[in-house]
Formats: sequence, structure tokens, C-alpha cells
Amino acid sequence: MQRTALRRVAVTALALAALGGGALATAGSASATEKNGYLEYGEFGLYYSPDRGGAVFDLVLSDPDFSNDWFPGPGNGAGQSANDNTASYWNNDAYTWLVYTDAGRGGIQGSLPPGHIGNASGDFRNKISSAYIRF
Repeated sequence: MQRTALRRVAVTALALAALGGGALATAGSASATEKNGYLEYGEFGLYYSPDRGGAVFDLVLSDPDFSNDWFPGPGNGAGQSANDNTASYWNNDAYTWLVYTDAGRGGIQGSLPPGHIGNASGDFRNKISSAYIRF
């Protein structure tokens, strides 16, 4: 009797370990999808309107030139060019992001640390043309 109970505990523990391992394996595959119009953890977002309003241009990777990018998703500004057309931001990433007023790291540089939220200053409002993640 005691041996059967021990065996059941061992089988149950192995089954739970297998299920837990599978859950951990699938958790790593979920990631942010950039440029879909929804700011997720691990992304840097530039908003069309002040106070994180309107459509959001969301980045996971650096983008050296916004001239071929558009605000996707819902909200005021959807479908508009992202180049020189942003009023606020949210760095929802674990890394610092650098923004520039010209493509290819040109013009004025701004640095936005992880978690930083705000409205673009006069030097950057409707002037950001590229963004780079700093690892």
C-alpha cells in the first residue's frame, strides 16, 4: 500500500514537471509585434497626439528612417506618416531609446530611458525621423 502511494506521488510529480516545462517553453515564444499600432511591453512607442493620444507607431527594433513608415492601428492620425509627425512617447522597453530629428542618426539626439513617458519638447515635436535602441 505504501509503495503504491509513493508511486502515485512520483507519477504525479513527473506529470506536473512535464506540464510546467511545457508552459515555460511556450512563455518564451510570446513577444511584442512592432508596427501593429498597439504598444506592448518591450516596445518604444511614438504617438501622433500629445499625452499618448491618437495612433501609436510602435518599435521593437531600431528604425533609421521613418519616411516609409505610417501610424497603424486605431486613433487620430492612423494612416499618417510617422516621419516628423509625433507629439508624445512611451518607452515601454527595458532599454534606453535614442531619437533623432533626421534620418540615420542625424540632427538633434534625445535619450529616453526605460519607462519614460512624456510629450515631445519643442526640439522634437513633429521632428523625429529615426530611433535606435541602445543595448
